[in-house]
Amino acid sequence: MYFTGFTCFGCGAEYQPNQDLLLCPACHNLLDAQYDYAAIARDLSPDKVAARPPGVWRWREFMPVLDDNAIVTLGEGDGPMLRCDRIAKAVGVRELWVKSDASNPTGSLKDRSITVSATKAVEFGYKVLSCDSTGNKASSVAAYAARAGLESVVFCPDDTPIPKVTQALYFGAKLIRVRGHYSQINAMYRKLIHSGAVKWYDCGTDNPFRYEGKKSYAYEIAQHFNWQAPDRVVHPANGGMSIVKAWKGFNELQRIGWLKGLPKMVGVQAANCDPIVRAMRSGANAVAPIEKGPTIASALAGANPGLLGNRALVAMRESQGAAVGVTDEETLEAMRLLAMEGIFIEPSGAVAIAGIKRMIAAGEASPDERVVCIVTGSGFKDFDQIAKQVRIPEETVGNYEELLAAAQALG
Repeated sequence: MYFTGFTCFGCGAEYQPNQDLLLCPACHNLLDAQYDYAAIARDLSPDKVAARPPGVWRWREFMPVLDDNAIVTLGEGDGPMLRCDRIAKAVGVRELWVKSDASNPTGSLKDRSITVSATKAVEFGYKVLSCDSTGNKASSVAAYAARAGLESVVFCPDDTPIPKVTQALYFGAKLIRVRGHYSQINAMYRKLIHSGAVKWYDCGTDNPFRYEGKKSYAYEIAQHFNWQAPDRVVHPANGGMSIVKAWKGFNELQRIGWLKGLPKMVGVQAANCDPIVRAMRSGANAVAPIEKGPTIASALAGANPGLLGNRALVAMRESQGAAVGVTDEETLEAMRLLAMEGIFIEPSGAVAIAGIKRMIAAGEASPDERVVCIVTGSGFKDFDQIAKQVRIPEETVGNYEELLAAAQALG
């Protein structure tokens, strides 16, 4: 067993690995999973990992699971790494790679973490998975609950994109739509869970087990580059979990002697909802709530990242990284650049491309870098936003002669 328990980020309290925990019982801060890294270094090798089936669970030793028989998987992880030279030229950087989580089973990054929380729910004997969500997490929770033979309950803003709530409902979720933006819903949902009024397994922002699934970004990127870290990893940021845990994953690999170098971690938010960006640039040690503004990047509309946002600040500063906000116009341009490479991504995922372009233009990142941009959700997740960008021809043809004429008119 490599998972050894939890340590509290706040008070330093330690907890055993078999405890069913959310926040620290002593001080209500976030918990961080601990591992026996000496044992991992002794028992695991890059060759052994490479010989395993692809996916998050090829990194089993780095996951907080006690019973392999409880693992709930849909084949998540190991999304494609695509070198995109035309995007690199457009944004002004030497080498740009896109890592796409659109290929995950439910079409978004959330599958990397929900596979872990569903597994823990099975270990602990729960019958219902639950979460608050801007949409992608709800879809993922519903899918993994179905896979595990469990029920699911999800809470979403009433303006959540229809494809996302449809997907969750199709997998059997019970949906509660809530008036208000995500941070308001998050506060109510967390109050419900911590009240003990329901006996559901929380797959939301307080769950320390599910966070660990996001470390798989680091492992996959490092493996792709033959254990040499890229210069910079750019990721969309709502609460900042992926940045926090990818940074942890890179450090784990360096700790066991596999990885050369560490990347700078960059979080990208919508300019109209950018509390982490504001805290980062002001030098604050905590992320203050803000008023949410309108943005097409609906999955990033978290006006109060809370404790997790504070950890994101630590990860970005430790890595000498950055936080950047981008406008809707920049996001739409990034979506078009991705489409130029055949990559179909929702607005909230495409902001990573917009973020590195803005940084290069502002002189905040070097043009002579190898950059990995993580794009986090399929374009089908927020299809209405994409449909607005195209025109379906009204004209039709009914016979070969008309078809030929139409074809020749195209040049």
